[in-house]
Amino acid sequence: MDSEPGPIFRGMNRVRTEHLPILGKEHHMGGKKRRITRLLGVALAAGLLLAGGCGGMSPIVSKGKISEGEKAVNEAKASNASLNAPVELVAAEGKLSAAKEMYLREEYDAAARLADEASVDAEYARAKATTEKNRKEAEEMRKNIEILRQEIQRQSR
Repeated sequence: MDSEPGPIFRGMNRVRTEHLPILGKEHHMGGKKRRITRLLGVALAAGLLLAGGCGGMSPIVSKGKISEGEKAVNEAKASNASLNAPVELVAAEGKLSAAKEMYLREEYDAAARLADEASVDAEYARAKATTEKNRKEAEEMRKNIEILRQEIQRQSR
């Protein structure tokens, strides 16, 4: 009997890896070498994270986030957030205004953060306004259905 295991799938045989230096059994990494490689990998990852975090926000990115905030506030206004979610809309407008001030002071990180917050607040105001509008429409439909029921009952007598 053959000591080699059979095919995994019909028509497919196992690939031998003994001749490959990395996959062969005779070339295992030693414990020290493995630890050094792992340590180098961790050090490289930490270095990349630190380098990415120290650069700060660029004026272009900050300006883009402010534009996104303006778009979100305008969309919230278009969805009647001033009627159905005025507090949330005012908060978004205030944060957007503060973001613009920070940008003029060349505090790009703060400007970007405030613009992001303004976008989130404006999205919330838009969603709340839409939800409130839908709730009012549903209530109006319930009233109309009740009126129709009463009319049908009155006519059936």
